[in-house]
Amino acid sequence: MLIRDYIHIDTPFRERLERAGLSTVQAVLQCPGDRLAAWSRTSDAISLKLAASEGSIYIKRYHYPTWRQRVRGMLRGTWLRASRARSEFRALVAMRRLGIHAVRPIAFGERRIAGFVRSCFLITEAVPEAMSLVSFIKAFADHVAARQARRAKIEILTSLARQVRHMHEKGFVHRDLFWRNVLIRPLPGDRFEFYFLDASVGRRIRIAHRRQDSIVHDIAAMGVLAPEFCSLTDQMRFLHEYLGTDRLTPEDRAWLRRVQKRQDHFREAELLRLERGAVFDPPIQRMAVAP
Repeated sequence: MLIRDYIHIDTPFRERLERAGLSTVQAVLQCPGDRLAAWSRTSDAISLKLAASEGSIYIKRYHYPTWRQRVRGMLRGTWLRASRARSEFRALVAMRRLGIHAVRPIAFGERRIAGFVRSCFLITEAVPEAMSLVSFIKAFADHVAARQARRAKIEILTSLARQVRHMHEKGFVHRDLFWRNVLIRPLPGDRFEFYFLDASVGRRIRIAHRRQDSIVHDIAAMGVLAPEFCSLTDQMRFLHEYLGTDRLTPEDRAWLRRVQKRQDHFREAELLRLERGAVFDPPIQRMAVAP
């Protein structure tokens, strides 16, 4: 049966991956990595430190070992077309070109059998000193003194709202914008920056009214875990900053009702997913928030 491997590596990283022995599809699929970051029945993600001063990478792999799974992938448009890894690579490239903070994609690869995706992978550059927003909130809740928390929380919510608004103003919708898909990186002076990842279904929709449902989807996903970290006042602060207004209009309130309805729909499944994935969280370090 016809088996075909394809790998694309961003030119600046080609030599680094070659030195790490990761220049072929087979090598990437077999790489054990340094740490298992996530796992499911059909996917896994590992982290790997490259040679000294070359940083670290993440490798996310998807596997479709049975014909039933491959056919299901075909029905979702992957047969002879872009795999999930290729789609996410393209989405991340598009986001970065638009000036949106997204993790840097390094490479993607596919192994196909008669045109059907058997396995695929995406390699991204690790963001130094960053962690998922979910892991950060756990560390924040446990280690930041109450007198520091208020100031830092306001900065976090304000900065995040601005970056999400910037993404949507550029016409890009993520469509999977849960906290687990947002990295946060603390900066000096109680400042924070964010990086988006896992955007395999994200895309740019140039006509404003056609992206409204996807924007509702994004903001609802952002709000699923908000009650674990934010008061209602904090949540409204985020929304006011995102909408760029101090007072909500009747149209804004109708929009928020749509967001809340979608958010309630997401919550149970997202909490279950996070509970299952908690075992792969790295050790939480004490938060270095200035007094």
